Amino acid sequence: MPVYRYKGITRAGENRKGALEAESVALARKKLHEEGVFPETLVESARERKGIALPSLLGRKEFLPLLTRQLATLVGAGVPLVGALQSVSSQVDDPESRKILQSIQNTVREGSSLARAVEAHPATFPDLYASMVRAGEESGTLPLALSRLADHLEEQARTRNRVRAALTYPLLMAVVASLVVVFLLTFVVPKIVGIFSHLGAALPLPTRILIAVTDVLSAGWWALLLLAGALTLLARKYIATERGRRARDAFLLRLPLAGRLAHLSALSRFARTLSTLVSGGIPVDRALRIVAPVVGNVVIAEDISAAADRIVEGSTLSDALKPHPEVPLTLVQMVAVGEESGALGELLLRAADAMDEETEARLSRLLSLLEPMIILVMGTVVAFIVVSVLLPLLNISQIVR
Repeated sequence: MPVYRYKGITRAGENRKGALEAESVALARKKLHEEGVFPETLVESARERKGIALPSLLGRKEFLPLLTRQLATLVGAGVPLVGALQSVSSQVDDPESRKILQSIQNTVREGSSLARAVEAHPATFPDLYASMVRAGEESGTLPLALSRLADHLEEQARTRNRVRAALTYPLLMAVVASLVVVFLLTFVVPKIVGIFSHLGAALPLPTRILIAVTDVLSAGWWALLLLAGALTLLARKYIATERGRRARDAFLLRLPLAGRLAHLSALSRFARTLSTLVSGGIPVDRALRIVAPVVGNVVIAEDISAAADRIVEGSTLSDALKPHPEVPLTLVQMVAVGEESGALGELLLRAADAMDEETEARLSRLLSLLEPMIILVMGTVVAFIVVSVLLPLLNISQIVR
C-alpha cells in the first residue's frame, strides 16, 4: 500500500507532519480529516513504498515530453481528462509507467485535480510540471498549459541530446587514448626499461621517471584504484551538502571556457522556464521560486530567490534582477522591455533562444579545440615514453662500461 507524507495543521492550530498508508490520495486526505488534521502538502513517498524509486519509462527525460504532448492533444480535442489519461496509459508498454499513469487516472476519477495527482509522484514529475498543470487548471487553459509544457520539455530534451552528441566523440577519444597509454606503461614499457635498471649505471632523468611510473602502475594499481574510489566518495558526500553544491557551482562559473557554457546554460534554463510559467498565468514571484531549484546552479538559484523576495516587497522583475552580477545586463534590459510591453513571456523565450544559440556556438568552438588538445597531450605523453626509452639506447655503451 502506498505511503503518503503530509504536513498540516490540526484543529487546535498546531503544525503536524508525518506519514500514513492509504490506497489513494483522496483516502489519505479523508483519513487525515477524520483525525482532525488539515493537510497543506500530501505527497506519495516512493522511497518508503519500495525502498527506492523504481525506474520506469516515465522517469526518463526522453519519455515525459511525448506523454505530455499526447495528453495535450487529447485534452485539446475535447477528450475528458480521465479518458485522455486512460488512452495514454493504454499505449504504454512499461508496467511501472502504466501503473503510475493508472494511479493518476484513479486519483483524478475520485475528484482530485490533475496537479494534485501528479504531485503524488515527485520522483517522476518535477515541481515545474505540477505547477504548470495547476496554473492551467486554475485559469481554465489546461490544454494550452500542457502544450507549452510539452514544448518546454521537448526543447530541454533537444538541448541535452545536442550536447551529448557533441561530447561523445572527444570523450571517447580521450578514454581510448588514456587506455592505450596505461597499457603501454603497465605491460609494454616495463619489459623494455627493466633491462636498463639492472645495468648499474646512472640512467637519464626521463628514464628514471618512466621507471618510477611503471613501478607504481604495475605494483600499486590497486592502491590507486582504492584512492580514486575513496576520493570520489568523499567528493560526492561533500557535493551532496549545501555548502559543497555551492562550492562546486561557484567553481564551475569561474572556469575559463566551460564556466561561460555553464553560465549560459543555467540562464537559458531560467529564462525558458520562467517564460513558460509566466505565460501559463503563474505570478512572477511564485514562478521565480519554482524556477530557482531547476536552473542547475546554486549560485544563480540564490540570486533568483533573492529577486523573488524583492518582488514581494514591490519591486519589478528587472529591478530585482539588476543587483546580481550573475544576471547579465542584456537579460535585465530584455526583461524590462517585456514588462513595459506586456510581452514578458515572449521576450524571455527570445532571450533563451539567443543564449542557446550562443551556447551551441561556444560549444562548437570548444569542441574544435578539444580534439587537437587531446591529440597534443597524448602525443606529448607518447613522445616522453619514446625519449625515455631511446636516451639510454643512445649511450648504452657508456652504461655497459
